[in-house]
Amino acid sequence: MVRGLDGLPAEGPPRVSTPPREAGLARLGGLTAYWLGLSVLWGSLTTVVLPRLVEQVVPAAVKTSALALVAGVQAVVAIVVQPAAGAASDHWSSPWGRRRPLMVAGVAAQLLLLALLVRAGALWGIVVVMALSEVASNTAQGPYQGLLPDIVPADRRGLASGLLGAAQLAGQVLGVAVSGLLVAMGNDGAAIAFAGGAVALGLLTTVASAAERPSSGPSAGVVAGLRDSASRGLHHLRRGHAWRRAMQTMLLDVWGPDVLERRDYLWLLVSRLAILMATGTLQPFIYFYLEDSIGLGPSAAQGVVPLAALVALVALVAAIPGGAATARWGRVRTVLASALLGAVGAAAFAATPSYLLLFPIAVPFGMAMGVFLSADWALLVDLVPPDEAGRYLGLSNVATAGAGLLAVAIGGPVADLVNAASPGLGYRAVFVLAALEFLAGAWFIRHVHEPSRAASGARA
Repeated sequence: MVRGLDGLPAEGPPRVSTPPREAGLARLGGLTAYWLGLSVLWGSLTTVVLPRLVEQVVPAAVKTSALALVAGVQAVVAIVVQPAAGAASDHWSSPWGRRRPLMVAGVAAQLLLLALLVRAGALWGIVVVMALSEVASNTAQGPYQGLLPDIVPADRRGLASGLLGAAQLAGQVLGVAVSGLLVAMGNDGAAIAFAGGAVALGLLTTVASAAERPSSGPSAGVVAGLRDSASRGLHHLRRGHAWRRAMQTMLLDVWGPDVLERRDYLWLLVSRLAILMATGTLQPFIYFYLEDSIGLGPSAAQGVVPLAALVALVALVAAIPGGAATARWGRVRTVLASALLGAVGAAAFAATPSYLLLFPIAVPFGMAMGVFLSADWALLVDLVPPDEAGRYLGLSNVATAGAGLLAVAIGGPVADLVNAASPGLGYRAVFVLAALEFLAGAWFIRHVHEPSRAASGARA
């Protein structure tokens, strides 16, 4: 249901761009460029730049907690802002289309904030700059996620999802590699500039590639809602209630009860949460696992690099064919297969007695990651209403951002409790937990009823 800004149903949906009949590889690659640049940026900041900046401004004894504070604030902002920005773009009126104006504005603001990051100088400064940067970034990401189903026809979404998965993985690897080298040379500013340049170049390429049509103005119901909300907003402002009213309006518009009516969408979100929790449970603890459980000790830092590189390479290779395979096997079955393969890999990690045996296990695990990233997005786009794609794809970020927080919040105490009884065993217990989370994701995805290809084409 399309809602006016007063929370009531609007009189008619906004005009939805009709996907072009042809979406060749060059155009799909151009649409993916922003996602590549964004992955470079967050790979650089999350893995290299932010840990470096945080350890320079807090005592060593609390640097992990300080970094967790920054990450937690970022996640909360992403959960709130992205669906709101996506929903706003669903109703945007512009000769330039309904998605691109917010994308450009968001990235422009993000670049200005990145220029301030290296000069933050204190933990509170880093928290504030990164919180505002998340606002700007998600102002662009929400509309971008809505742009793809607007532009890409149903029969090309499998390939598009594979390209997105590959771009995410390649961007993270490139971001970590280049920024890591620059930070090691003592040039934190150059690492931030590289990350900002990557997202700017990606945005320009995507904006130029997107054949987005001019969007019509809001329906009469939305205009009436705007006029009514403005009148009541002035009244509440005089009484000091403007912020509360604004929050209520956003909640009604973005988190309305109509979401609960889409059972397949909700099952997919729960499945996505479980599977991303599994990968989020594995990644933060692999270093400690190699150090204490496998017995590498001080060599763990060198040991984690080739193992992580192999997983990323296999995932990158598997992403594009994995996305294309969804057209033959079906999206649900492909996600199910990736979850089961991930469960096998996580369980094998938990049981492996030696470092060298981890490498053959990394291959199926990397395949599971690459295929999941591709098939999950294609299925998600098939399930969301096309006239509110920005809103619903933005809401899916609740599962994405929430998974990382829950993974560490649950996995950390589990590891500590088990390690207290048997040192080193805690990380193997965490990997067993990850296998169970993969299996939970597989069980949840079986409840999703996949739309037929004909229905997906009609929706597009």
